[in-house]
Amino acid sequence: MKLDIRLATICGSIAFACLAQPASARTCEAPPALTSVDPPGFYQNASGYAEAIKPLHAFIAQVNKAADERDPDCVMDLLAGWARGNALLTIGANYQGDFERSWAGTDFALALLRFPAASTKADHRFQQIKPWLIRIAEETRDADRINHLGNNLVYWAGLDLMSIGTLTDRDDLVEAGLSWARQGIRDIGAHGELERELKRGERALHYHNFALTPLVFCAELASRRKIDLYAENNGAIHRLAAVIVRAVKDERSFSALSQVPQQLFPWTFQGDLAWMEPYYARFHDPDLLPLLRARRPLNNPRLGGNVTAAWGAPLPD
Repeated sequence: MKLDIRLATICGSIAFACLAQPASARTCEAPPALTSVDPPGFYQNASGYAEAIKPLHAFIAQVNKAADERDPDCVMDLLAGWARGNALLTIGANYQGDFERSWAGTDFALALLRFPAASTKADHRFQQIKPWLIRIAEETRDADRINHLGNNLVYWAGLDLMSIGTLTDRDDLVEAGLSWARQGIRDIGAHGELERELKRGERALHYHNFALTPLVFCAELASRRKIDLYAENNGAIHRLAAVIVRAVKDERSFSALSQVPQQLFPWTFQGDLAWMEPYYARFHDPDLLPLLRARRPLNNPRLGGNVTAAWGAPLPD
């Protein structure tokens, strides 16, 4: 019963990525900038988390909707408004705020990367947005509450650094992000397992999938620099991807890695499978075809909105 209540509460917060926005959100007027986001822990206080995170989630949904509508002018207006307000740059008391800032910075950068780089960088508003996003990346890079974990949150922080570094031409941020992505790739075992995520018990499958997402997107950004992260650690990303694909088709297959019965969030095998879009576009794995057909479009509030539109490839008839 407690789990059902927790899921219902959290789903109400996360659903912003999938549902139509109210009329008040369908504008390009940025809400007041949140100087700090400081929700309680995701698992420690579900209702408190959902309430505290609403303003940030609403703004992310607004940015992603503008990106999905191919409206760079609106995206720029929204992000410039928060940049002027130094949003998300104040350290909060709770560790969850560090994670949320990292995910938000990733989303904002990937939303802007959906548009031609030359026009983005020539826009006067980008001169306000650029130093603000760099500050977010630097705060993420230096966040001890992330750095010591060594798990999926470090990989997500790596994607924050790589996406913002790519957008802003900051090679130092890209290199720092690459090092964290490579940590994740080294963590993948011979059978596609992640030891730290296996310790999640009933959530191990969810977190294997959640950990894979930033590694795939880091690999895609690295490929722009002719770096093949997919090949590293003897193709480790492919091993982890195979674990997830088998589990989507038959959850019982995960028992090869964990005998603990698994609990999934409603979005685990929906929006959190967004990594399949760039992965299929690059490798055309036929095993992904029925999974993508059943789920498109894949939207993710940490990845710039409609990932199918931004990263997907046409599927064969």
